[in-house]
Amino acid sequence: MNLQEAYAALGLEPGCSLEEVKSTYKQVALRTHPDKNPDNPDATARFQEVGEAYNTLLKKLDTSRGDSDDEYYEYDDYEEEEMAFYMFLFEEMMRGRASRGSYFRFRAQEMPQETPEEYKERLARNRQEQIEAEKRRQRQAAARRAEVEMEREREREAAEKRQKAKAQAKKAQTEVNRTKAQQTARSSQQQAQKRRSTVFAAARAGKSEQVKKGVWEENVDAAGGEVKLGCDEFVSKKPKDPQETLLHIAARNGDKELVEWLDAHSAEPEERDLRQFTAFHVALESGHIPVVTYFFEAHEFKDSPQIYDPPESKTLLAIALESHEPELVWMILDKGLASTSQISDSWTWVTSTRGRAVMKKHPKADENLFDDILKLLMRYGGFTPPPTPVTPPSGETSDGWDAQEEQDTPRTPISQQKASPAHGQQKHKGGRGRGRGRGRGRGN
Repeated sequence: MNLQEAYAALGLEPGCSLEEVKSTYKQVALRTHPDKNPDNPDATARFQEVGEAYNTLLKKLDTSRGDSDDEYYEYDDYEEEEMAFYMFLFEEMMRGRASRGSYFRFRAQEMPQETPEEYKERLARNRQEQIEAEKRRQRQAAARRAEVEMEREREREAAEKRQKAKAQAKKAQTEVNRTKAQQTARSSQQQAQKRRSTVFAAARAGKSEQVKKGVWEENVDAAGGEVKLGCDEFVSKKPKDPQETLLHIAARNGDKELVEWLDAHSAEPEERDLRQFTAFHVALESGHIPVVTYFFEAHEFKDSPQIYDPPESKTLLAIALESHEPELVWMILDKGLASTSQISDSWTWVTSTRGRAVMKKHPKADENLFDDILKLLMRYGGFTPPPTPVTPPSGETSDGWDAQEEQDTPRTPISQQKASPAHGQQKHKGGRGRGRGRGRGRGN
């Protein structure tokens, strides 16, 4: 117990004299003695508190008694007081009243006697002190609870701040990682598209070795068009046909070796360009016999019909006629890839004045090749030789058609011939073996 608490326990002000402390202690000790307060359960604790306060002040103020911690009462007349107590105890023993409370009765007889009014007043004062002490304890307990609650609230707020800061840091790190991943993916797409465009440029330039190196070493996919999905922004010059594949380009160039290599390295022969042409159709149109032959040998029609199915705009026979290669026309006819109606339409168009004029305007136009094509159509279609065309009379159009003929005899150009539903399933009865047909077509 400190000095401030000791003064408060005895009801004294700091700075009082030793005599005031001793006198006050005797009065307070008498009032708070447990025997004087039998109905108060806190009397003993209060009496001990008073004794502790007195001992604390006594050690502080009485410098003559040394450092003893066991003295609670006045020691100036200790021997006389001790002798008086023994005499009182002897009398109590003689009367048969000696007990543990004899000392307190001895101390009580030295106190002045109280009147009934003083006694009631003292009881009321003690009761009031007890009530105030209880209220004080309650206030202190409430203050301690409030302090604990405030400390918990501060800890909770600090924990929330730490959690919020951690969440924000995690969110910021996630955003940084996401941005970095996007940049990495974007850079990867850009590099991949650059390599792909380089390979396509090499293919158009006929640099097959560079194409193979790009597909093999730089992991450029041989399938699909030049511009990959989502990579449009990385292409400086848009291709004319974004659906054109490396296989289309190799077929148009007539590079049979590159066509075979691409076909063996994940290229898709079924892929079509904007005209709905496969690489086979491109090779057939361009007149590249080795490439067309490779497709027929490497991919059976019954196993991969989607490679050979013509676009809606043209038939296979019409595409072959545009190539001006009798051998390609023969391949289509000999393999039964043209129906009777398609052969008839082609014969009608080719033997017309307009058809003949168009055929002769082709860069590969050759009278012998044209005659070979006519012979093939005659043989597989069962037609008779056409009459010798005459010079159109005056008043007719430049291509040999007058207005009346144009109106009365409609013709179907090769570029507009449609595939018949029976395409590829019906073979003309007059068809012959490949050796005879090819030899007849080319030899004559």
